[in-house]
Amino acid sequence: MRADLPRARRGMVIGLLGGSFDPAHQGHVDITRAALRRFGLDRIWWLVSPGNPLKTQGPAPLARRLDQAARIMRHPKVTITGVEALLGTRYTADTLAALRRLYPGVRFVWLMGSDNLASFHKWEDWRSIADTVPIGVLSRPGSQLSARFSPAARYMAGHRIAAEDSRLLGRAQAPALCLTDLPLNPASSTAIRARGGWSR
Repeated sequence: MRADLPRARRGMVIGLLGGSFDPAHQGHVDITRAALRRFGLDRIWWLVSPGNPLKTQGPAPLARRLDQAARIMRHPKVTITGVEALLGTRYTADTLAALRRLYPGVRFVWLMGSDNLASFHKWEDWRSIADTVPIGVLSRPGSQLSARFSPAARYMAGHRIAAEDSRLLGRAQAPALCLTDLPLNPASSTAIRARGGWSR
């Protein structure tokens, strides 16, 4: 195992929260802490991406975003990593395939806010992602309904885990989807940038 990659032991259940984190904010922190409690996870890795293929404008430099993420997310079970840049992967499906090769015996769970589930069907090879790892979704302001009725939610409709059974998600076989509600934090990277709180 390369020294610059995160550490994991066989049998661990690790949640993966990917994104540009441009910048990381309290909303990311809130859903991370909620995911640790609700989905039966041993660890969570923030995958700070080199860039988002669905966005035309590039984010702030990766090193700056990693540094900001490490400042705001302080938890012994959370690792901040730029693993996609290390692996040279561009799409989530490719990242997951590489991680599963590198970490045999580790169970991964993909984490996202409900806003991302609403547009998940636009991701490259999204069905492959859904068929590869369980997916845990945490509510984000203004997107709960669109997430629940999205093409991706319909695709996994027969594989839903009830919110009250959310701790089963980490050991579930894909496809598996669990949507949970939590107190909504209105923070967003877009809003932070718009009011001048973060420049690229």
